[in-house]
Amino acid sequence: MGNKIKRCVIVSGAPEADLSFIENNIIENDYVICADSGYKKCIQIGIVPDLIIGDFDSSLKPDLPCEIITLNREKAYTDTFHCVIEAVERGYKNIIIFGAIGDRFDHTYANILCLNYCLKNSVQCCIANQKNRISLIKNEKRINRDYKNFSLFAFLEPCRQVRINGAYYTAGFYSQDAIDFETDSQMGVSNFVTDEYATVTVESGTLLLIESND
Repeated sequence: MGNKIKRCVIVSGAPEADLSFIENNIIENDYVICADSGYKKCIQIGIVPDLIIGDFDSSLKPDLPCEIITLNREKAYTDTFHCVIEAVERGYKNIIIFGAIGDRFDHTYANILCLNYCLKNSVQCCIANQKNRISLIKNEKRINRDYKNFSLFAFLEPCRQVRINGAYYTAGFYSQDAIDFETDSQMGVSNFVTDEYATVTVESGTLLLIESND
């Protein structure tokens, strides 16, 4: 793998209205893993995945010239999480997941939990479609203008001393130097970048960052 392939793309099976978004965001030398029926998206945009992992309960097992790992249908983890685990075990430090935001919120939330697995393994990971990009912030993150809005939530635990610079709403809006986010806090909803980029820092805890175009 070395220096040739640096990013892993996982294409999951949730419905996506805009396949062109996936096509336009898969770049040369990406290692592409499909979760179960996610391979159908790749076929539609003319991409043969490098690896397919699934129990094939939502699609037929494909006959494609790539590696295929077949899972038992009775299992503890989702197909997408198995793909994430495999990508991490193969040494990828940058993962982007497409097709992971769908109509079933339980599946979407399970996919969000995959981000925490990556964070624990020092792997950069996000879930993205045309309207949303979801990631986690530990310590510090720069937010660019790729999406119109962004929201912050305490993820699984309280977050202490959150500082936001370069955005419309900062701690100064609340007449504070920094903000503490409890797990039920909503004060981080619907912010937007006002400078060239925004910077978010958190002294303890993990923030869930949702960038949105809606």
